Amino acid sequence: MVNQNERKNAMTQETNKPAFTERFGGLKGTIWRNPGTDGKPDRYTVSYSRSYKTADGQWKETTSFSAIDNLKLGHLVGKVTDRIAELKAIDASGQTPTSEDE
Repeated sequence: MVNQNERKNAMTQETNKPAFTERFGGLKGTIWRNPGTDGKPDRYTVSYSRSYKTADGQWKETTSFSAIDNLKLGHLVGKVTDRIAELKAIDASGQTPTSEDE
């Protein structure tokens, strides 16, 4: 079992690294772990983006979505929600996530 301080130190070394990224088509849901304070459990936040290619062939990301993207986003939100539940279960067990879990 890994203690809370060891987990926080490991997370600090991975600053700005997502806990997990889920993709669906050109959409991406990035899950961020926010360390808990005062004995509270870690919290998770999510950012969603859409990748697209410009006329000159460069890849860009945006946080604006079309009507069709919203349908796809609905599917992605469900997958991300399930993944957060899995990450919280790992946290509650006191285990450190493996590369398969991240």
